[in-house]
Amino acid sequence: MIYRHLNEKDRFYIEQRLSEGDSLRSIARALGFSPSTISREIKRHTPIDFKGLYCHRLTSRCAQEKRANAKQGQAFQQISEEAKMLIHQRLKTHTSPDVISQELIREHNIQVSESTIYRYIYDDREQGGELYKNLPHSGKPYKKKVSRGDQTKIGTVAKNYSELQKGYFIVLSA
Repeated sequence: MIYRHLNEKDRFYIEQRLSEGDSLRSIARALGFSPSTISREIKRHTPIDFKGLYCHRLTSRCAQEKRANAKQGQAFQQISEEAKMLIHQRLKTHTSPDVISQELIREHNIQVSESTIYRYIYDDREQGGELYKNLPHSGKPYKKKVSRGDQTKIGTVAKNYSELQKGYFIVLSA
């Protein structure tokens, strides 16, 4: 099933089929939604004073109001200018958002979660900002740790190099 919101036609269809006495499963199957989606829609949007009757007009109006009043992207809009300044300063020193969040709480009594800081950084990136470049591991290549076997090879090369300095010649056969 493809994820999509219920639209006014879907809600009208639900109202008609419910008035005919059809089951939630058959309605869901016909619309291509999960039965739990239809059940949730009916429970959320059936007013008590309607005595259990589902009204598609009222439901559509409620859904539009919810969408209009949604607080999209407000988490980092509520960050104070002081907190933003501190976040910028700490990011310049390549401090991780996790550490920044803990420092803001401990030292400045400002509550900003790690995920809010990450959202703030990526929103800044979408706006053309460059805060993301200051993340601790941003753009750095992975450095493979030297294994135990490689350490002995390094020691062998150094040993052979010291022998070269003494005047010995090493011939390597391939």
